[in-house]
Amino acid sequence: MGRVRRGVAGLVLVVVAGLAGSAACSGGDGGGDAKGPGDASPTSSHDPLPRTPPPPARQTVRSSEEVCDFTEPFEAGKVKAYLPEGPAYGGPGPHPAVLFKDEVPGAESEPPYLPDGWEPAYDNHDTQLVVCQYDDWEHPSRTVGTCTYLGGANNTGDGEVDVQSARYIYRVFEAATGEQVATFALDGTTSPEETCPDSTLYIADDFQLVTTEALADKLRPYVTGRR
Repeated sequence: MGRVRRGVAGLVLVVVAGLAGSAACSGGDGGGDAKGPGDASPTSSHDPLPRTPPPPARQTVRSSEEVCDFTEPFEAGKVKAYLPEGPAYGGPGPHPAVLFKDEVPGAESEPPYLPDGWEPAYDNHDTQLVVCQYDDWEHPSRTVGTCTYLGGANNTGDGEVDVQSARYIYRVFEAATGEQVATFALDGTTSPEETCPDSTLYIADDFQLVTTEALADKLRPYVTGRR
């Protein structure tokens, strides 16, 4: 706020003298608010606000067909890395793993599953192993029983189907490189009742399944052990 001009001459002299004194003390040329040469802005001595680092680039996650090669016959040269920017398969376990199956749509809801605690984080950024399940077409299937189910082809009512024996081949790959870590085969051991779906929209053609426990026993050294 500016200073008020006085109407009395004597007071003006006093005020002027006072101003001269205060100017000499402050080094200014008038009001005490003025800044001398070289005075910095109050904010110039502060560092700028730190910038938020950009989010990390999204890691490449390839499809099950690319990382397992479900075509017949299997060719190892076609297998691609599931997570090229991911961690190497090494160190103490557990080594997070994903499971893919060469089966009809909806088979992901059927056993086997990976045990709890073996799966990667929700965005798969820590996956170290890829487990691929293939049908063993050289296995001579035989009928092991029958089962009934609700549905079948449209408007056909309940159905009954023969349950066949089956064998599956498993290949384990390092997620970061696509290199094969292990391969083994397991027979399906589910009973006809466990194998047959409760209901289906299509005519069932069912083969025995591998249990979660049997697959976990084979995979445990690779998933939970030290690499």
